[in-house]
Amino acid sequence: MESDESRIELVQTDQATALEMLAQQNYDSTSAAVAYQNIAAQLWPHLRALEYTTGTLLAVGADADLLAGASPDGPRPADTIDGYEDGLFLTARMPSAGLLPRHGLRLRPMGTREAGTADLALADLPLADTRALTRSTRNRLAAEHSAIIGDVLAWLRPGGLLVTTAHHQLLEGVATQPRRSIAGHADLVGAVRLPAAALRRAPLLDSPVDLLLLRRREPGQPPAGLDFIDRSLVHVHDAPDMLINDCYATAPWAVLGNIVPDPIDSETTTVAPIGGDFGRLLSQALATHTDIAIDDRLYAQQRTPAAGTPQRAPQQDAPPVPGTGYAGPTL
Repeated sequence: MESDESRIELVQTDQATALEMLAQQNYDSTSAAVAYQNIAAQLWPHLRALEYTTGTLLAVGADADLLAGASPDGPRPADTIDGYEDGLFLTARMPSAGLLPRHGLRLRPMGTREAGTADLALADLPLADTRALTRSTRNRLAAEHSAIIGDVLAWLRPGGLLVTTAHHQLLEGVATQPRRSIAGHADLVGAVRLPAAALRRAPLLDSPVDLLLLRRREPGQPPAGLDFIDRSLVHVHDAPDMLINDCYATAPWAVLGNIVPDPIDSETTTVAPIGGDFGRLLSQALATHTDIAIDDRLYAQQRTPAAGTPQRAPQQDAPPVPGTGYAGPTL
């Protein structure tokens, strides 16, 4: 006969699973086009300030063309290839600095011969803004997002930039290996935590989402940028201090809202929206990150090792083969 404790655990697991299924259903049925248009409008001026104005652009994921600035009223290439799940990347020449991105994007599937040459990638990772309640689901999302980021970085040239959405578990998980894997190849030059419901509005089903700017490190260069491996205590609105990733603990202005305990899982935090213009707040956070990155020479120009710096063999990143990559998440 089952104990009362076992029955309680079963009920809790069933409730969590049901909420996760509802969250994925909301993700599949709700468009984030307006949100991505808003993000793209704020993002591109700062990408150009970092001098990512020429060369090749990649769009990875089902809605990445919108994040890259494509018009939602035009043809949607990602609608027909299902984004990263089919191992396909969309590519275009970088839009002219004098044009809005939507007027300069001509996206097409990218061939494997072009791996390691792209200058800029914009990625929309699956379920980035969806609540994950069970520990195993959260850990799986963090591992999957880390793996996808590693694949996309392999398509960038040294000094190339990846701008990606990511589930907050990637930065907040107890396990540091997903973050260490990324840090072995790239520097975090910007991180902005968007509040819950920034992309889709579904109370108790949505999650805060991180907008990360990762620059592929050149061979021979030491790690730079923001610290993001560990977590530190940070003040939580109307609650005891809680652990949050170091990049936000040292730069709380990069969190676009109030850090509060999650209403369902009190051991984790979420971000409650605050009043004000979301676009303006996002632009201000990106502007500060951009200024710091420029001061640290973490922009489009590829750095050469300083005199006397021991040379290391270049990291050979194996690019993903179209059709054999990530198969998509399951909750």
